[in-house]
Amino acid sequence: METFGATSKTIACTLTPADLEETQSAWDKLLRLSLVSRQEIPGGIRLVMHPGSGDALRALIDVERECCTWITFAIDGSSVEMTALGAAAATIRDMWRMPASQTAV
Repeated sequence: METFGATSKTIACTLTPADLEETQSAWDKLLRLSLVSRQEIPGGIRLVMHPGSGDALRALIDVERECCTWITFAIDGSSVEMTALGAAAATIRDMWRMPASQTAV
């Protein structure tokens, strides 16, 4: 497992509106096509994707590591744990909440 610790306590995203829209679209696609499970864990969430989605997941985590430096990322192949301290954990859960029409274990 490869871990990238948070470098800031400030909950902020540094993406431009256009980049944010593009990144959100990529996340939506990955979650829709590859999500195996989404689990709330202490401090955040764990996402597990189909094994063949590891590269796509890693590419998105690389973007997130640059723009959301308040999140700690622990990547293990096609899964990631995203955590933060205090109220920031709820923000992570909200950011990667599944639409009601989509079910995930």
